[in-house]
Amino acid sequence: MIETISYQELKGNNKEIVDEQFEKLIAEITEKYGAKVLSNESDEEGELYTRITELKIKFETVLDYIKYCLMYGADLDVVSPTKLKISGNEMGNTIGYIIDFFKKFAQKYGVAFNVYVKNEIDADLNALKEGRCDEDDIYLMESEEGLLRVKAVFEGDGKTEEIIIKKILASLNQDIVVNKVITKSMDESKGIFSGLVAIEMFCKPFDIVEVAYKFLPVAISFENSDIELDISELQDIGNDLGGAVFELTHAAANMNKK
Repeated sequence: MIETISYQELKGNNKEIVDEQFEKLIAEITEKYGAKVLSNESDEEGELYTRITELKIKFETVLDYIKYCLMYGADLDVVSPTKLKISGNEMGNTIGYIIDFFKKFAQKYGVAFNVYVKNEIDADLNALKEGRCDEDDIYLMESEEGLLRVKAVFEGDGKTEEIIIKKILASLNQDIVVNKVITKSMDESKGIFSGLVAIEMFCKPFDIVEVAYKFLPVAISFENSDIELDISELQDIGNDLGGAVFELTHAAANMNKK
């Protein structure tokens, strides 16, 4: 059970419309999640009218919590639990839902994150294909540093396999530790690399959520049988996803104005 305090806000220059739409939103959330209204506020500043409601909402699973953050994009505080243990399969299903959500958003509105950078990095591809970390390194990262062991598969098209690998590695968060890379060419007739790049990495839960919605990988799997999320990670992940949806929605709206 995840207990949260969620803050819903709506602004506009037409008080009647803001009130009508906001009341519908709060009624929908209350009915769907059994939310409890803790406070209601309104404010008028010049022509701008604002409604804010504070809600207490409980979620049975991490996936329920993530769905709310994606759908309603609210700022929220996680009240409890201080730590939550879930299975690797549950985490995998949650990440899969996030990827699917942002893929559908991109298909519908033509907007997605452009995360690939042009900077080149030095990387020993032979070492990456064999695996750079030994068993002691892996034990330290998993047991002492609490990093997740994750395998992510990306689609890649470019002049060479080396260019694609380096492009992906340069674009990943620097806190992510990449251990191993495996590639598979799907179409060699073009004279370029066109295929899949599988990367084994070690990272925090927040980092792999960011990889999921920004890179939209083909697949992500977890080697960990159990995964522990603390209260700050749950909160940061939820708020980050809500912010990501808001950013893409804003970009899509601006595209429609052109």
